[in-house]
Amino acid sequence: MKKRLSPVLWSAYQDIAFSGLNDIVSPTQRKKIIRFNQFIILTLCGNLLSVVSYFTLSLYISALINLTAGYIFILAFHLNARKRYELARIISIVNLNLYLIVMNYMEGLKAGEYLLYFPYFLVMTFVISVQENFRELKFVYLITIVSVLICLNVSPYENYYQVSIVGMFTRLYNSNLAISLVLTTFFSYAILRVNRDNEEAILQEKQFVDTIYNTSLDGVFIMDAKKRIIAGCNNRAVELFELESKREIEGTNIENWFLEDHIKLFNSIEENLARETSKNWQGELAFAAKRRTFFAFVNIVPFLDRGNQFLKISVLDISEIKSAQFELMKAKQKAEVASQAKSRFLSNMSHELRTPLNGIIGASNLLLQETHLQEQISHLEILKYSSEHMMMLINEILDFNKIEAGKLELGVAPVDMREFLKKITVQFAAQAHAKGLKFTTDIDSLDMEFMTDETRLNQVFSNLLSNAIKFTHQGGITLVARKIFSTSQKATIQFMVKDTGIGVPANKRQEIFESFTQADVNTTRKYGGTGLGLSITKKLVNLFHGDLMLESEEGKGSTFHFTLKLDINENRKHYINEEKVKHLAMFNGVKVLVAEDNAINMSIARRFLTKWGIDVKEAYNGKEAVDLFSKHQFDLVLIDLEMPEMDGLTALGEIKKINPAIPAIAFTAAVYDNMRADLIQKGFKEFVPKPFRPEDLHSKISTLITVQNRA
Repeated sequence: MKKRLSPVLWSAYQDIAFSGLNDIVSPTQRKKIIRFNQFIILTLCGNLLSVVSYFTLSLYISALINLTAGYIFILAFHLNARKRYELARIISIVNLNLYLIVMNYMEGLKAGEYLLYFPYFLVMTFVISVQENFRELKFVYLITIVSVLICLNVSPYENYYQVSIVGMFTRLYNSNLAISLVLTTFFSYAILRVNRDNEEAILQEKQFVDTIYNTSLDGVFIMDAKKRIIAGCNNRAVELFELESKREIEGTNIENWFLEDHIKLFNSIEENLARETSKNWQGELAFAAKRRTFFAFVNIVPFLDRGNQFLKISVLDISEIKSAQFELMKAKQKAEVASQAKSRFLSNMSHELRTPLNGIIGASNLLLQETHLQEQISHLEILKYSSEHMMMLINEILDFNKIEAGKLELGVAPVDMREFLKKITVQFAAQAHAKGLKFTTDIDSLDMEFMTDETRLNQVFSNLLSNAIKFTHQGGITLVARKIFSTSQKATIQFMVKDTGIGVPANKRQEIFESFTQADVNTTRKYGGTGLGLSITKKLVNLFHGDLMLESEEGKGSTFHFTLKLDINENRKHYINEEKVKHLAMFNGVKVLVAEDNAINMSIARRFLTKWGIDVKEAYNGKEAVDLFSKHQFDLVLIDLEMPEMDGLTALGEIKKINPAIPAIAFTAAVYDNMRADLIQKGFKEFVPKPFRPEDLHSKISTLITVQNRA
């Protein structure tokens, strides 16, 4: 029976003591609630014993007062369980003081009820944390002292309101004394237990902090800012300065541990921190250890402790980093010297090699032109080919060296892209046909000039097409140029070189772009080459702000592609085929508003429109166009999309407010996907790309004017 009863009682105690702890995270708050619940349990147990005792002595009024106080304590317990902690404690304190005052008055001082004030003082210390709520504890003590004074002054020595039994006061005094002693003993033990737990927690926390402090990778000094002596240090500081113990550092002047050159620097840092011009300081300082000097990254932080100013100086040894930096600097200097020597060597060697090679190439050409034996032709051609091939290799090595040194700069000059690609096609189509390969092109309408470096762009295509022809034995080569996007200032063009050759294995697709590298040894033996061509080509494309990419399948061919953003030459001269526009129909009496900010484009448009009998009004920005349209009648408007002050789309919107039915043609150099559908949705009827073909413009004007007349 006893074994069964103990777990039941323990479970009931836990349910009461831990009530109100749901969702409580703070350990301090948990302790407060548990202690308060324990206080309620003890108080109710004491009340229960007193009620039994008072009924035994027929002191029914005292029993009723105890029951009333018990109910109020139960109310405080429920408030505490519902997280009304402060209100519950106030009710308990007020209830306990009133209880003692009333009981002392009803029974008289001779009954000894005032003896319960002794454990009550200890109860308050137990329930209220001295460290965290000292003000609250003082306030409660003040209330209690006032209650004691009231009790002693108001209560009679003996009171016979209740039924008197012989020896009642003696029995009451003895029971109150016993209860007071038991409660005082219990709460004294509880307070000692709490203090012991707190002391253990403080010691554990100190041990934890000391462990962190002494296992830090930084050496740490604590310096008294006023006395300028080291008050403490950690184990790492002892190791850094190669000492036996902390006693050799503690109590010494901080200046003893700096190099002379850095003492003044530290003093200035200290002065700045003292004037509060900065909260902390970080930087490099040099220290003098027992057998060495070393550089360290130092962090200095000021702090106050009990009114005294201290500096925490953290020292991280960076001697190895400094040594590595020094070695790196020496290696860099050696590399720069080696690079300069390489450049000088290549420059000198190129001069020395080019001179005899020029002689060999010139002599071989002369011999081929002069009279020679038939059987000598093959030898002379071999001589010419070999010397030219060697010259190409020398050029590749020199180009590679310039790119590596960052000395190769791209030129900027107008390049007619259509003519440029035509020349490339003619040059390599012949080589492909000679090898029995097809050579096809897929080139967009690129009838415009771009500001770029034709020579280096030619070198890129020459390397890619030469490789394509070299590594392709059947099938063909395709040169692709597609305009992806363009505006009046820039165009984005994608270039591709496709072949049906041997392809590149997946594990070699990055390596072939590296210097002096080919797909494998067999490729080098069979096809020759330095392995510099693709490396130079990729670096040249990078100089154009592009990236050379490869898609390949072994045995089926390769595709090299890159995308460039090129500036359009705005000052290009436009050449018109007069034969095509000579016999176009006239538009006599038709009035057209042309809005174009570029004077050259305006001049060309005006020339053709007036030739066709059109009455032209000119506007050089969107605002002028709207003003002109509001003052004159027009059959059609031709509007550039990109203009100052007001762009073409905004201008058209304003024009449509005046005449919603006016047909409009977009005059633009921009190109993007679904452009025609997009412009029609925005209010245009047609668009004419720049540079325009007169016959296209004539055709679109004719269509729109016819539709307008029918309407």
